[in-house]
Amino acid sequence: MINIHLYPSPFLNESRILREARLLEKLGLFERIDLVGTGRSDLAVTEAVSDRIHIRRIGLRDESLSFLEKTQATMTWSAAVFRSYRGERIGCVNCHSIATLPLGVRFKRTTGARLVYDAHELETETNGLHGLRKRLTKLTERALIGQADHCIFVGDAIDNWYREAYGITNTTVLYNCPPYRELQPSDVFRERFGIPADMPIFLYQGLIGEGRGLRLLVEAFAGLRGRAALVILGYGPLSGWVREQADACDNVFHHPAVPPGELLSYTAAADVGLSVIEPTSLSYEYCMPNKLFEYIMAGKPLIVSPTTEQRSFLRRFRVGEVASELTADALRSAVMTLLSRPPGHYQAELARARQLFNWDRQEKALESVYRQWLGFDAPVRSLAPMEGEAT
Repeated sequence: MINIHLYPSPFLNESRILREARLLEKLGLFERIDLVGTGRSDLAVTEAVSDRIHIRRIGLRDESLSFLEKTQATMTWSAAVFRSYRGERIGCVNCHSIATLPLGVRFKRTTGARLVYDAHELETETNGLHGLRKRLTKLTERALIGQADHCIFVGDAIDNWYREAYGITNTTVLYNCPPYRELQPSDVFRERFGIPADMPIFLYQGLIGEGRGLRLLVEAFAGLRGRAALVILGYGPLSGWVREQADACDNVFHHPAVPPGELLSYTAAADVGLSVIEPTSLSYEYCMPNKLFEYIMAGKPLIVSPTTEQRSFLRRFRVGEVASELTADALRSAVMTLLSRPPGHYQAELARARQLFNWDRQEKALESVYRQWLGFDAPVRSLAPMEGEAT
């Protein structure tokens, strides 16, 4: 019996899907786990991640296509994927985007497989989705989501939205947290950029693009010269602009992206983490960025923008400061408030959050999905209870 994970990407940095697959491999629920995506001319068609986990890249993805061309390409890809699994004994299909849900439903109806809708964002309210494409996406999700045996969402706000919009109750929240680990202090940014030892380093890590508050952050830190340094780590469409700003401002620095496996060691070199989201869509308003959990795992207090899920999280866990509004002045004020706190002010709450929000704890919720909701039988791999947690 096999498990198929459907996602229209070449599977280069899909850490969430890979973590889920590795847990399922450890649980011994399936003989084989296939991560099925799209191909690229410079990538192998098949790639072994482990003895049981394999990446299968089917067809080629062309980002330059129009909406109608992309729709046709998705249909062609779906048909090719379906043909390639004809005759296979499929136990479960995981759809990681709305684009793959019709294919997942087809697999369920023809093979009897369990179907999991594992949406990575609020799929019908994403940035850039509008017009006919948005209407069709909404119609597709409303028509098919009831076919899912279980739904997995990335945060409470998105989970609540789906429950209210479709009247579903078979849902689980699975945060995209890094595994628990102890990190050693690092001075990589101070050594690379010559930042003085007494100047606090505020770090943004992730995609360098619009919607991430980068223009506001640069403006905010331009008014904090001599008080704080801003390091922007990553790559993306605005990388050139960030380098220009770094050349013009002596407390703004750009660091190229680093391999995912090394990221947290760089996070440990900062003093404070920044998670600023511009709510240009409802999905952005409700999102819970990976970087927030990465900062927490590194033991770094946060400055966040006042989006719904981030604001709610910092009310429950006092691990940093929430900007009063999404402006450069408000972000600068939040920085000054954080810097005015006594040393160690956030550490007790950060330690508590690290124990709760790590992938080792999320695995427990994911295991329950497969055993209790989907009915797959396998020996339970129990986790030791956290200190102070009821057993």
